[in-house]
This record gives sequence, structure tokens and C-alpha cells, in this order.
Amino acid sequence: STRPAAGLTYVARSRQPATPVVLYPTARSPRYEYRGPMPIRILDAQTNSAVAEASVPPTITEALLLLVPIEPVPATGLRYQVYVLDDSAARQASGTLAIINFSGLALAGTVDGKPVTLQTGLNPAQAVGRTVAIMLRTLAKNRNLQAYAGSLELAKSERALLLLLPPFYKGSSEVQSRLLVDSPGGAKTGR
Repeated sequence: STRPAAGLTYVARSRQPATPVVLYPTARSPRYEYRGPMPIRILDAQTNSAVAEASVPPTITEALLLLVPIEPVPATGLRYQVYVLDDSAARQASGTLAIINFSGLALAGTVDGKPVTLQTGLNPAQAVGRTVAIMLRTLAKNRNLQAYAGSLELAKSERALLLLLPPFYKGSSEVQSRLLVDSPGGAKTGR
């Protein structure tokens, strides 16, 4: 998310009290369990009204839910668009990088020295080395401008998900980013 989300809850199982949801804007949040009907409803803790809903297909047993604020913020109703990703090791194994392009920009460049052109949304995970350099550019006003430059280091058991969000300033070519690193299966990596 481009900003932190606070004051949210969900009901993990029927007839149980609401559980607070902790979401981090720049890191993976804690793992949560859900055993109930779809869609999953994320609630405003004060009003108990749904602010986000997500339907996880039965084929996905480990889901990563990405909450993206709806802009402008509606006065009532849902406040977040939810994207559901398969977070299993089968979809993204250790030693890989997946990139989600929500930036609104056409991005191309290199990842780990290999050329890449990003599509909107989730791009396929790609095998990368332990140290990865990422350089992405966009075309604006007939100029090829840097949109993102970064690097990451992965331990042998880690994988990474890079989220590219719209630029902070309208008209800018520099995208906002969030890098989520973990080990498949939920092992903590300290990041």
C-alpha cells in the first residue's frame, strides 16, 4: 500500500470475535488464518463495516492479499481494492523475484542483467542471483527516464516480491516501491 492501514479487523472463524489486522506498508505482515465463507471481509474496527473484500479461490491454500487504497477515498463502502496472489512455493520458489507493476507506467529495463519489459499487474517470477540489480525506465515526453533503480540481496532460501506503485508526485517518472522478502512456507527471514 502507498500508506499504512490501521484500525482493521477480520473474523477468522464463525462465532469468534474480530481479530485485529496488522498491516505494514513496507514489509510482509504477520500470517493470518481464515476458515470461513468467501469473500473474506476486512472490517473497520470502529464501525464494523466492510472496507475490503477478497475471494480466495479454493485452489489457493496460501494467499497473499494486497490492499491498495481506492483513490479518492470513498465516504462509505469499500476503501481498498484487494489483489489475491498465490503465495505458495509452487508459484514462487526460493531464489526468484516477482514484480507487480501497479505504477501506471510502461516500464522496461534490466533485472539481474537480463532485459525485461513489465506488464501491468503480476509479472512471472524469474530466477535471480543472490545479489540482484534492478534498473527500470519509462518513456515520458519523448525522453527515456529512470523510474526505478535498486538492488537486493537474497539468502539461499529467500524469494522477493517487488511492488511498483504510482509516483508520489503527479507527473513524476520515479515510482514508489515496496520490497517483500521471505522464505517460502512462512519461515521468518528477519526482513
